[in-house]
Amino acid sequence: MTRLSLAIASSAVFGALASVLAALPLSFPFPVIPYLKFDVAEIPVFLAFLGFGPIPGFISALTYWGILNLVGEFVPIGPAMKFLAVVSTLTGIWAGLRLSRSYRLGVPLCFTLGITLRVLVMTLANYVVLVILFPEFLEFAAYMVSHSLGVQLEAGLSALILVLVFTAIYNALHVFLSLVPSIFLLNFMIRDGLFLSFARPWFYARIKRKG
Repeated sequence: MTRLSLAIASSAVFGALASVLAALPLSFPFPVIPYLKFDVAEIPVFLAFLGFGPIPGFISALTYWGILNLVGEFVPIGPAMKFLAVVSTLTGIWAGLRLSRSYRLGVPLCFTLGITLRVLVMTLANYVVLVILFPEFLEFAAYMVSHSLGVQLEAGLSALILVLVFTAIYNALHVFLSLVPSIFLLNFMIRDGLFLSFARPWFYARIKRKG
């Protein structure tokens, strides 16, 4: 089996693992908007991306999306939103690697662009869901924010802005929740010789060349 075939096969396994983790009771709600949940299911997808590169990473995300459409919640909107969140983050990280000129600046830039692109994409996606596809859901979201903050908030422009702002905060935090453990696990796999037959993960090989 070639290195590329091994990477692609492994990425599908990581995507399936992400779906298994999503089905387990390992998530916890974002306090302000409890229907938004932090979970560890994105970590295998980030591992596939950091370890093997963009194509295996996106294949892993696609596998994750496909399985969520079979076993996930609020199908097809829920899996589609998760797919957009993950792919936009991976794209931001990839752009950071393309633009960075040194290792010292590369990692912060990857984090920054990953967060920025995810927030922008998910803000637009949530606007479409709340305003165009399911406007009645905005009232429910406004109620949850009102209950969490202890304020009276009617469904309208102010409620929409507040929901989108807190959703953006949630997405920014989720990048850290997914990316930091992924880097830690990647380093653990390298140290213990568990990174298959690859001498160096794609992310480190790419960023070291910049340094």
